[in-house]
Amino acid sequence: MKTERLELLKKLTLASGISGDEKRIRKIMQEEIKSTYKIDRMGSIVFDFPGAKEKPKILFLAHMDEIGFIISDILDSGFIKIQPIGGWNPNTLPSSPILAENRFGEKFPGIIANIPIHFLKNKEQKKIEIQDLFVDVGASSKKDIIENYKLQLGDNIVPIPNYHFSEQNRLMFSKAFDDRAGIGAVIEIAKNLKDQDHPNTTICAGSVQEEVGTRGAVSLANHVDADICFILEGAPSDDVPGIAQKPQTAVGKGAHIRLFDPTMIVKQELAKFVIELAKTNNIKHQLTVRKGGGTDGRAIHTANHGIPTMVLGVPVRYAHSHNCISSLDDYDALISLCVKIVENLDKKNLDRILS
Repeated sequence: MKTERLELLKKLTLASGISGDEKRIRKIMQEEIKSTYKIDRMGSIVFDFPGAKEKPKILFLAHMDEIGFIISDILDSGFIKIQPIGGWNPNTLPSSPILAENRFGEKFPGIIANIPIHFLKNKEQKKIEIQDLFVDVGASSKKDIIENYKLQLGDNIVPIPNYHFSEQNRLMFSKAFDDRAGIGAVIEIAKNLKDQDHPNTTICAGSVQEEVGTRGAVSLANHVDADICFILEGAPSDDVPGIAQKPQTAVGKGAHIRLFDPTMIVKQELAKFVIELAKTNNIKHQLTVRKGGGTDGRAIHTANHGIPTMVLGVPVRYAHSHNCISSLDDYDALISLCVKIVENLDKKNLDRILS
């Protein structure tokens, strides 16, 4: 099981899929789940798993997209200017390796660069802004870029990925655990449903364009008639030096259970149900109140007549950068919690949550 889960996360994190171009991640979901599905016009994908009862309908949702860049300008010198897709910390970007992908699927390695320190005035580094950075793929001119690289405005710029699993503390190193950890969990839940009796209808889904404003979730919420939703996320961890507050989302400390963020307040009855399940089944977990950020839950919980929604996740160090760290133990805990939710969320418990 460990090897299979590691291989799945390796495949998901090494694949590129920035907002607006999630097709590779969607294909992995199709290949892994091997069940009937629907794809809406935005590109989100939905798998239905009927159980003993039609109600309640439980939606497990993760977003397929990751942050990246597109080409915004090609300079006469052959250097490329970039537009961020999603939220980046500019300080992490200089010297980062990337791939520039043209419309034919050809990829070219390059580097995100800025003015070398040797040429800075008084050797003082000014504040890094993405608008001042550029990509160097080794082209000699704009003509070279267009004719030989066949790159054009709007083409994708994605991080060059590197995956490593450390046996010492069962940690995974790669990009895009936000939200490939969530997508991996959705796939694992779907696989488990094929052999699991459940007192409900369970829906497993992957959304598009979460990183640029939960756009796919807005569309998806209109045609997935869910009674309750669990957003599965790669949640930014707060367990590194320099953060003042006590960590609530620490790598290796269990599944992230979010009670609040600025875009969504979790219904108390839903929180009680999930926390009790985690405690009863000895599933390691961390309760979290977020002061910033948001997820697809923002769009889902206000859809239709209102859909009680909760974010569950895997802590991710250095989320929204080229390289992240996440724990296989936390990932296992998230999946275990979701499996227990499927087993126990029947009409009686739904009525209690909705009361």
